[in-house]
Amino acid sequence: MKKVSAKEKMLQTLTKKEGYNTFSVAQARSRFGVTNVAARISELRNEGYAIYTNIKSRADGSKVAVYRLGTPSKSFKAQCRAMGVRPQTA
Repeated sequence: MKKVSAKEKMLQTLTKKEGYNTFSVAQARSRFGVTNVAARISELRNEGYAIYTNIKSRADGSKVAVYRLGTPSKSFKAQCRAMGVRPQTA
C-alpha cells in the first residue's frame, strides 16, 4: 500500500467537491503534519494548481490565512505557460 504524502493529502482536501475543501495553516499542520505549509502550497502552485489565499478575521480580531483551490485566472494561466506548466483544474 502506497503511503500518501502530506502534499497529496492537502491536494485531496482542496479538490473535494463536498464538505470542507479549505484549510488554514494551523489546520494543515495538525491534519497533515506539515511544518512549512507555505512551501507545500508553493509546490502545488508550481505544478499548476490555482490555490488562493484568503485572509479571514476571527472573532477575537486576529487574522487567519485560509487556502482554497479556485479557477485559474488569465494571469495565472500566463504564468504557468511561462514556466512550461499546464494549469490544473479541480
